[in-house]
Amino acid sequence: AMFINDTWEFSPSWIINAGIRYDDNSRSGDETTFSAGLNKKFNETSHAYFNWGQVFRAPTTDDLFYPYMGNADLVPETGETWTIGYATQISDKTDVNVSYFESNLKDAIRYNPDNYWICENIDEQDKRGMELSVNHEINDNVDLVASYTYTRVENNKNGTGFTRDANYMPNMYRLGIRYNDNKWNADLFLRYANGGCTGINPNN
Repeated sequence: AMFINDTWEFSPSWIINAGIRYDDNSRSGDETTFSAGLNKKFNETSHAYFNWGQVFRAPTTDDLFYPYMGNADLVPETGETWTIGYATQISDKTDVNVSYFESNLKDAIRYNPDNYWICENIDEQDKRGMELSVNHEINDNVDLVASYTYTRVENNKNGTGFTRDANYMPNMYRLGIRYNDNKWNADLFLRYANGGCTGINPNN
C-alpha cells in the first residue's frame, strides 16, 4: 500500500486534511480510497473537527485460513466512515474530547456466533455511536486516560433488513496510564465491556 496526505491551513482558524491511499492485495485486488477532514479552531484551548474516509479492508490470513473458522471465499469489506467531534482543555492539565461517529460497510467481515464462529461476509453493516474521553496530566511524563464509548451495530444479512448485532457489546469503558519521555513511551489499559443482548430480542 501507499498513501499521500496533505494539510492546508487556509486561515488562522481553519485546517483541511486530504488524503489518498492505494492498496494492492494479492487475493482481494487493488483499490484506491480517499479521506478528508476539517478542523475549526475556536481559541487556544478548543476546536471542533469533522473527518470522512472510505474503507477498504482485505480479509486477514486468520479470516481466510484459521482452522475450522476461516473462510477462503471471503471478499474485502468496503464502505465509508465519518466522525464529528469537539475537544477542549478544561484546565491546565485536563483535556476532554466528545465525538459522534457512523460507518456503513458492504460485505462486512465478522465471525458468526450462530455458525460455529465461522468467518463470513455480511451484505451491509451500519455502526454508529459516541465517545467521551478525558486525559489528565499527572506530571510531565505520566497521563491518566479514561473513556466511555457507546456503539450500536446493525447487520443486514441476505437482504432481510437491518437487525441489531446481539453479540456486540455496546458499552466500552477504558482506564489507563500513559508514560512518555524523550526515549520511550508505554501504556497500560484496563477495558470493560457490557450490554450484549444475546438471548433477547436483538431489535430492542
